[in-house]
Amino acid sequence: MTKEEQLKLQLSTVLDEYRALKSEIVANLVSARGVASLTLTAVGILIAASPFIIQSKTIIIFLIAPFLFYILAWTQLRYIYLVLDMGAYLKDVVVPNIHRILVETTTPEILDKTTPDKKHSIEYIMSWELPGKGPSRLRSGRLLRILFLPIAGANFGIPLLVAILSPVTFIILAIHSSHAISSIERILIGVGVVAFLYSVFWGYQAERLR
Repeated sequence: MTKEEQLKLQLSTVLDEYRALKSEIVANLVSARGVASLTLTAVGILIAASPFIIQSKTIIIFLIAPFLFYILAWTQLRYIYLVLDMGAYLKDVVVPNIHRILVETTTPEILDKTTPDKKHSIEYIMSWELPGKGPSRLRSGRLLRILFLPIAGANFGIPLLVAILSPVTFIILAIHSSHAISSIERILIGVGVVAFLYSVFWGYQAERLR
C-alpha cells in the first residue's frame, strides 16, 4: 500500500468518526428538545392545577414542584455536557487529524495562506468546530452577550424560572392567608435555594464552554 493510499484510508476512517460523532450530537440535541417540550407540558399542568392547589390549601406543592423542574433542568444539562464533550473531542482530536491528512495530501499552492482566496486554505475547513462558536460568543460586545443570554439558554432557563416562581408563589400565598410556615416547608425552601444555585453554576459553566 502506497503512502497516498494509506492517507486516503486514514482520511476515510477519520471522516467516518466525524460523521458518527456529529450524528450522536444531533441525537443528544433532539433529546434535549424533547426534555424542553416535557418542561412546557409540566408548566402547563402546574398552572392548570394552581387553582385546585390553592382551594385545597395544599400550597406545599408549590415547594415540591420545583424539584421536578430541577430534574428536568439537570437532564437538559446532561445532554448539553455530552454534546460539549463530543464537540471538544472533535475540536481537539478529529478535526486536527483531518487537517493533518489534508496537509499531507494537498499541493503547496493550495496551502499558501497568503492568497486572497482564503477559503481554499486548510485551516478554514471545519472551522465551525473551533471554540467560541456558542450563540452568545458570536454576538460582539459584552452587553449584547449578556442581553442574549436568556435566548441562548432558554431551554435550560425555563425550568429554572418556574422553579423560582413556584416557591415565590408559595410565600405570597402563605403571607396572604397567614399560613404558618412549618419546619418541613423551611427545609424545602432552603434545599430549593441550594438546588437553584447548583443549577445556575453548571448552566453558566456550560455556556462558558460553548
